[in-house]
Amino acid sequence: MSSGLDLRVRRSLELLAAVQHTAAEFAQREDQIARDIRARRYAANRKFQEAMEQTETLFAAQLAETDSVFASAKEHTRAICDARRVRIQRANTRAMRDLTKQARHAKDKWLGDLQMNRFRADRSLPANQFAADAAYADFSGALAVQRGQQAGLENYAWSAFGGYWTFQQMLRAPRAAAPSVTAADRDRLCLEMRAHLVAADEQLAAFHRFLLPRVFRFLPLPLVLPLIALGGLALAFVLGFDANAFVLAGVATVVLLGGLCAVYVAGLRQARATASAAIGALAEAGRTHDACVAAAAASHAEERERIQADYDSTCAEIQRQWNRAGEIEAEFERIAREKIERQVPRLLARNENVLRPRLQHLESTHAARLAQFTADRDARKRHLTETHDAAVTALAADESARWSELESAWQREMFPLYHAIDAMNAATLATCPPWDARVVETWMPPGGFAPATKFAHLDVNLAAAAPKDPRLALPGPAQISLPLALTFPEHGSLLFETHESGGATVLGTLNNIILRLLATTPPGKLTFTIIDPVGLGENFAGLMHLSDYEESVINRRIWTQRDQIEERLSELSEHIEKVIQMYLRNEYATITEYNEKAGSVAEKYHFLVVADFPANIGEAAAKRLQSIATSGPRCGVFTLIHWDQRHPLPDGFVPDELRKNSVCIRAEKGGFILSKEQAQSGAALVFDPPPAPEAAVSLVQKIGKSSIDSNRVEVPFAQIAPRPEEMWTSETTSELKIAVGRTGATKQQFLAIGKGTRQHALFAGKTGSGKSTLFHVIITNLALACSPEQVEFYLIDFKKGVEFKCYASKRLPHARVIAIESDREFALSVLQRVDGELKRRGDLFRQLGVQDIAGYKKAGGSEPMPRSLLLIDEFQEFFVEDDTIAQTASLLFDRLVRQGRAFGIHVLLGSQSLGGAYSLARATLGQMVIRVALQ
Repeated sequence: MSSGLDLRVRRSLELLAAVQHTAAEFAQREDQIARDIRARRYAANRKFQEAMEQTETLFAAQLAETDSVFASAKEHTRAICDARRVRIQRANTRAMRDLTKQARHAKDKWLGDLQMNRFRADRSLPANQFAADAAYADFSGALAVQRGQQAGLENYAWSAFGGYWTFQQMLRAPRAAAPSVTAADRDRLCLEMRAHLVAADEQLAAFHRFLLPRVFRFLPLPLVLPLIALGGLALAFVLGFDANAFVLAGVATVVLLGGLCAVYVAGLRQARATASAAIGALAEAGRTHDACVAAAAASHAEERERIQADYDSTCAEIQRQWNRAGEIEAEFERIAREKIERQVPRLLARNENVLRPRLQHLESTHAARLAQFTADRDARKRHLTETHDAAVTALAADESARWSELESAWQREMFPLYHAIDAMNAATLATCPPWDARVVETWMPPGGFAPATKFAHLDVNLAAAAPKDPRLALPGPAQISLPLALTFPEHGSLLFETHESGGATVLGTLNNIILRLLATTPPGKLTFTIIDPVGLGENFAGLMHLSDYEESVINRRIWTQRDQIEERLSELSEHIEKVIQMYLRNEYATITEYNEKAGSVAEKYHFLVVADFPANIGEAAAKRLQSIATSGPRCGVFTLIHWDQRHPLPDGFVPDELRKNSVCIRAEKGGFILSKEQAQSGAALVFDPPPAPEAAVSLVQKIGKSSIDSNRVEVPFAQIAPRPEEMWTSETTSELKIAVGRTGATKQQFLAIGKGTRQHALFAGKTGSGKSTLFHVIITNLALACSPEQVEFYLIDFKKGVEFKCYASKRLPHARVIAIESDREFALSVLQRVDGELKRRGDLFRQLGVQDIAGYKKAGGSEPMPRSLLLIDEFQEFFVEDDTIAQTASLLFDRLVRQGRAFGIHVLLGSQSLGGAYSLARATLGQMVIRVALQ
């Protein structure tokens, strides 16, 4: 119930306001342009005259100012030259008078500078000497450190050579005398000494690595020889003091002494070169140290002599300059006098030379300014004249452009508004033409929904407010009419507010809207709930002809009593809840969006018509009505209400909620208005008249005939059947899931069996409600989706076998047993067959140690293990008699529903009623958690 064209009442009011506002605005702009052009012409002429007068006044002022400035400049220039001449002469006199004083001051400055230089020399002498002494002390300290390193190496050498007297004699040898050196050799000798010490340290380290010298360092030969001799005596003492003992002891002693001497000589040869190099490096280091000490002392003495000589030379030069002080004074006075005598005549001549060109420059500047002012005046007059002419031309062009722009804007803004109004009138006229006999006679049930339902129009005349200029003529007649229509789903409710019972206008409009809705909507897509507590149904009696054909169109009757009204409002509230929770959810904004996707299962639109509200409406019913008005439109439930404001409102009722969700029409001053804006606009609200009573009855009867069986809804099987490429591809190991119909706009309703407690199903419904059709859907869709290795059927039909006979004649491969005879004994044998299958599968599962079909297939079971479905239509026939068959069937049913889950055996039972004296035990029925209740 939507269209691309906006036909809402709000849009009509917007167009009305836009048309009136645009007409008034352009009339104002038309007047504004005329006033602006007149004012601008006057301003341009006046500006031109004032500018010419200002030019002449400015020229006269410039002439007077220039003459005054010229005279003042000449006088000022001469005054400057005279003052400069006086200053020169005074400066000459003052300079000659101060010449002797300046000469004496120059002499004093000369002597002061000499005294400062002598002071600086006296102060720097001891500082320089102290610096020289400090440098000498630092160098001597560094030499002392190196001398300490040398002494340490010499001590280490004495210790290392302790076993060899020859090496120690070389250390005792006197050093050669130090070479003669100069002060310049100091730093070089210091570096040489450091190099000799490094060499000595390396040679001593090399000597230390020899084994024999290190042994004789701790056992010197002079100490070892007596010990060996004593050892021989001790040996003789041990052997006894006879000749043989002495000989033997002597031989041993000689041999030991010889061997020891040989080892000593070998060690001496081994370390001689290293020891000699170390001793030589130490000797050179000592000699270099002595020479370095001498060079340092010589360098220090030379530095002190240089410092003293510089000081003496400076003092002598200062004394010589001091003796020339008299000469300096006389020379300064002579030079200054000559400079003054040369400078004064030159300055006086320059002063005179400056005066003449300055006067000439002032005269030429004055003449040039006069000429420039005259030229500027003439040029400004020409410019003002040209500017004025251009302004007049531009003003004319601007006037033309503004009118052209205004005309274009008029066409751009007003023409679309007229076109929009024409489009709205054409759209509403196409679906809601004026009622006449031809319209009723030619009426045919529409194939689709009308975008809007027109119920009135607004008439307004724009002649007084429109512009007067022919260039801004209205694009159509000054008298315009704007349609007022209910649009769905956002603005499909209507509220009349009056201070009287529903009159002919209100009730006629409500009846007209109902007839328009019925005439422009496909049959079976509307339901009306009409409440008329005051008129007791008389106000809408003509609509009762519909109940002769399809009473659901008007919800059976017109409701008048308080409890009936509350019950009907409760039903609508429940319908809204169902739509929100089951259909819209968070997927669709309105029922219109849902219906566009739902197709054949689209929901109906409901209209609640209430006359003389709140008569016979209690507090609970009022709250339901308020809820319906608020939540209903998006769910396809709309209200058409007449509110008699003479009656008090029920407690807790908020009228603004009713107004906020409705098109509100208020009775005022003998007429009706939509809003204050519409009333202020001067537009008249005119309701569309309903058809004549005879034409209305004829139209209602035609609509009633077209509504017969309009509530029947058929869903094509193709919408749930698997595609060709999906046939026999479904897997039922974990669950059997098959589509059986539609739910919502696009979703499918599935029957899921095999998980959790969802193992068996019970279908109930009266005759003709569709149980057998549902069984056919389940069987057919499963047979298409699953192979015989996935699903098998056991079918029992107590309707003389007519329902399931087609599967036997066509040899359905999934069907294991099809009972086509209404025989209780044969049906019982089928139950026993299924019970045998239950036992067989139990034995197989126990052999493999598994508990269900998934475990059987995972364990590698060799036999196919399809899910077995036992379908019985009108199963209560088992229990029509209390006999052995009924008792056996009850036991078998109980075992199958309790144990079938683990072995993939499922029971689906259908019945018209579960009541009666004999039926399945309640405990058995309790195991069947899937319950399907049909109409």
